[in-house]
Amino acid sequence: MSRQLGVGLYGAGNIVHDGHAPAVAAGASTRLAAVCDIDEARARTLAEAYGGANIYTSLDKMLADPSVDIVIMATPNNLHRRDFEACARAGKHVLCEKPLAVTYPDALAMTRIAEEHKIVLKTGFNQRYLNQIRLAKLAIDAGLIGEVFSFRTVFSAKWDNWVDGTNFRWDLEKSGGATTNDNLIHRFDMLRYLLDDDYAEVVADVSHCVIPPVVDDNVHLMVRTNKGARGSFIADRYSPVLGDATELYGTKGSLSFWTNAGSPFFDVPLAINTTVPMNELPEEIRKAVYPTARSKQNRHAWDGWLSIWPPRNEWETYAEQLAGMAEEILSGTRDGIGATGLDGARATELVHAAYSSQIARSWVSLPLADDAPFAFPDFEAKAGRP
Repeated sequence: MSRQLGVGLYGAGNIVHDGHAPAVAAGASTRLAAVCDIDEARARTLAEAYGGANIYTSLDKMLADPSVDIVIMATPNNLHRRDFEACARAGKHVLCEKPLAVTYPDALAMTRIAEEHKIVLKTGFNQRYLNQIRLAKLAIDAGLIGEVFSFRTVFSAKWDNWVDGTNFRWDLEKSGGATTNDNLIHRFDMLRYLLDDDYAEVVADVSHCVIPPVVDDNVHLMVRTNKGARGSFIADRYSPVLGDATELYGTKGSLSFWTNAGSPFFDVPLAINTTVPMNELPEEIRKAVYPTARSKQNRHAWDGWLSIWPPRNEWETYAEQLAGMAEEILSGTRDGIGATGLDGARATELVHAAYSSQIARSWVSLPLADDAPFAFPDFEAKAGRP
């Protein structure tokens, strides 16, 4: 039997209950070694649900446990750098829930600390493992939509649709943002990953409009990438119904997908239009296409549209993410999907730059300086007013 890596869960909140703990249990290369939470009863309940594990209320004590090889960090965002440094000094590999940090300098420092201590640092962008994203990446890399010069993405959700035990998202000092640094940051990473590109400039309108917590609840960004693509990111926390859509436009076609839920506007998880002939499509794409119902008498030439309904694997992505990390630790082989610490830093960089753009009311160039100053926009001022 191959070696199993002991995993310590740092934090026992909802995302650990729903995503990370089941992922540890599902992995052939991982086992639950410890649970650490300031609420001992909560930690014990989680550990007992998975057959038992060591219980801690202090990170330092869990880090002294030799059975822990990997720490899954799922604590408030402002604690990530401090606690990661402790993990690195103890020689523990870390899967850090997104965002990697609140500020770009902190996120970048975490990547350098990981290199210094020769540990694996991964950022929890689990949506990279969604089946529709895997196929979208395959389609883009295979040239099905050509060179991408334009994209747009939107994510809308009600602020109280998802709750956690501490409501830390509404405390800007702890979360770093309730929309930009919570919802949109997934898209910042996803578009960068799909396009294999980095952001070169951003201009942003980040505001508070409606919801009771005075945080960013209405966010609009325009970006330019190093390879010349232009794109927009839009998100809010006041819409009563989930809005979720991403579109990319290239020289040979276009592609659209959703990640969490469909709607009458975007009812197909992945739709591709391409000028590439059907017989030249990658086999994995051809097998995933659901044909349009037509009679033999009315059959007409293929119009270039591919409607793809891959199996839903939203919660399984956590297990795939952890399995990829475990394989990297055990064999040194990367799966090519999992987000590194540097990927996490680049996403945080765009959040940081967007806030700077809002404050300066101008375009901001990237990369930012390693010691770029950080400040929150004035969310007390209503949108559209000075």
